[in-house]
Amino acid sequence: MGLGGFQKEGLARDVRTGRTWRLVCDEGAYLNGANMAPAPLAYWVAGLHGDITARIAEAAREARVVLDELDVVVTQGFGVKGSFAKGEATAQVHHMTCDVDLVCDEDETTVRMLVEQALGRSSAMAAVAGAHHGRFSLSANGRATPVSNLPVCTEPLADPFLEHAQRPEPVETQPAAAPVPHPEGDKPPVMLTDDDDGIVSWRIRTDGGLDPATGLVASHVWFSENSATWTCLSDPANEAAPDPLVHFSIGTAFCFHTQLCRYVSIRRIPVDAPRLAQLSRFPTSGFEPLDTGLFLHGQVSAEDATNLMSAAANTCYAHRALSVEVEQRVSITHRRTRTP
Repeated sequence: MGLGGFQKEGLARDVRTGRTWRLVCDEGAYLNGANMAPAPLAYWVAGLHGDITARIAEAAREARVVLDELDVVVTQGFGVKGSFAKGEATAQVHHMTCDVDLVCDEDETTVRMLVEQALGRSSAMAAVAGAHHGRFSLSANGRATPVSNLPVCTEPLADPFLEHAQRPEPVETQPAAAPVPHPEGDKPPVMLTDDDDGIVSWRIRTDGGLDPATGLVASHVWFSENSATWTCLSDPANEAAPDPLVHFSIGTAFCFHTQLCRYVSIRRIPVDAPRLAQLSRFPTSGFEPLDTGLFLHGQVSAEDATNLMSAAANTCYAHRALSVEVEQRVSITHRRTRTP
């Protein structure tokens, strides 16, 4: 749900462990945000980076390969075409790069096979590699509203306001895994406006690696060399920090909500506290389409509600990345710890 402006908070529950994480997000100057928390796509790309890194570490453990160093750099390109004000905007997704740099005392063939096996297991990589069109449901003022021009969600999703009628209280009060800001400034390469008619593009870069002592992955995310940087910690065990796929999932939900709120603001539609519920499924390997339920209250007609959902789906960068086959460019750099 939104907290005001583009600031939001979300609860992400991992059904494997029952552990729930409360995460918050904001936007930078490019959307007149205060940059007080990572942007939606920062979580999304951090989740992609974290899942890749964790899968490589897992594959190495299974093969009894000791990794002295493991660093991964992921970049993902996005863009927007058309005018928000005219209702013509569509999200664009460009190629993804993944550069793996590791140090271990193994031969080149073994290392390459290990990395390729790990990438094949990565649910986040599978999510962007294939076309997985999400499914949607809509509720306007407590009434189920037909969804048009989008795949329909068959999974019943509860209104978060009803499911969490009482404010959730944290079990742990030491948020050691909270994102850490590195405010080198907030001067992004592009400024997003609501009346752009052309294509505006940018890339998000995430680098970092595995801490062998803790098993945690640190993902340093920024939109450009001059923009503020955030470090997100992830834990594949979902104990000391959110699982990388928690970041990936909540980033998708936050991105969809941001685009929805932009249209609500532009069209001046009197909607009160729009919120959504999202179900993300991650098999052992691969990815299944997301189910998203949107809940709107206010002086909004069924037609306006349907149009809002379609507009958000068309302009959500994360949903766009999941619905098309994104080109992936992978490079592997291997260095030995000693000369054989």
